[in-house]
Amino acid sequence: MNNLHNQALIQFRTEIRQFYIVCILNLIFAALAMGFGISFMISAILGLTAPPRPGMLIGAIATVCFGLGLSWLLSTARIFKGIKVINHQLDAEGTSITDDRITCLIVRMLTHYRDNRKTIGKMIRGCTFGGICFFSLGIGTSLEAISILSDGITFTLNNLLVIPAMLLTLGIAVVSLLSSYYFSKFVKIWDRRLLEIDESECALKKNLGLDEQ
Repeated sequence: MNNLHNQALIQFRTEIRQFYIVCILNLIFAALAMGFGISFMISAILGLTAPPRPGMLIGAIATVCFGLGLSWLLSTARIFKGIKVINHQLDAEGTSITDDRITCLIVRMLTHYRDNRKTIGKMIRGCTFGGICFFSLGIGTSLEAISILSDGITFTLNNLLVIPAMLLTLGIAVVSLLSSYYFSKFVKIWDRRLLEIDESECALKKNLGLDEQ
């Protein structure tokens, strides 16, 4: 029983901590996404974008990225709030936590997930689309570092200054796509657990004859 207790605790704690960390990363990068979206929109509007980058196209993508960043931030904050409470309770009780307490926290997590399942589904689609948009934005930004002349391709100091922005934009894209993957994996695990609970409830009702009423 003690071994089963430890396995259940380790598995549950690992899942919660991973989800907690992913949520924190999403909050950080969602804020960065909004900042970059605003920055690129201003650059496009003021005509600060240099050829060969298509300013209007990048401005449109930046506007979409800003909207996604805002939605991403609000959705993640809602999910993060419940996960934070559960994670802190796990840390507070440590290895001395009882089986009943673990069960209580698992039930709380199931309730939190069930209440926010649609939001997480939207986050998966949003992260995927956001990753594609930011990847496009990063590629568009990288074009500023290249000057194509008649005698070949050259790099200037001013153009090379956009490289940090390009790398950070691509980093946001990677985090978005990885978040989409992890959230999808998380959904499969907790959907299966909800299904197992529903099947158990149906079996119990059948045994008690409640489904015939």
